[in-house]
Amino acid sequence: IRESLQVVRSRDPRIHRMPFLDAGHKLGGKKEGGGGSDYHALGAMEVICSSMAKTLQTALHPPDWLQGNYMAVRYEDLVVEPIKTLRQVYGFVNLAVSPEMEKFALNMTSGPGYSSKPFVVSARNATQALSAWRTALSYQQIKQVEEYCHQPMALLGYERVGSPEEVKDLGRTLLRKPRL
Repeated sequence: IRESLQVVRSRDPRIHRMPFLDAGHKLGGKKEGGGGSDYHALGAMEVICSSMAKTLQTALHPPDWLQGNYMAVRYEDLVVEPIKTLRQVYGFVNLAVSPEMEKFALNMTSGPGYSSKPFVVSARNATQALSAWRTALSYQQIKQVEEYCHQPMALLGYERVGSPEEVKDLGRTLLRKPRL
């Protein structure tokens, strides 16, 4: 709650407050308790997605000084094509990728390990992590995220889901080419 509150307190007062899709819905899936943390998490999500939308709009229509001086990289691209994406990033900053770094990238994205904890730096099957949200979140939770984050999602090439069945169909990609 503490971290979410810090983010919420940074909210621009001019930001339009979006309503809950279901005011009784709990992000954590618990029917009792946790409402305060859910409320603050939703507020933090609103602030983060609004900020990301502004940043991406600037990247889409950059001022002269920014043109050619940034590169957008999606996690999914790094996971699906780690060597290609790593080479693009290194090339962007005029560096050569060492074989050791390529091996590290492959191990970090295709290694045998898996961690359920976020931000744990260890080898893992990152392709499983890519779609974990599709089995861990309810359809209602996903729609809530889409409501708050539709602008950055659209710019980054993330499709919105149309039904609970579409969410669970892991054979269907929800990615398209980003607009950046």
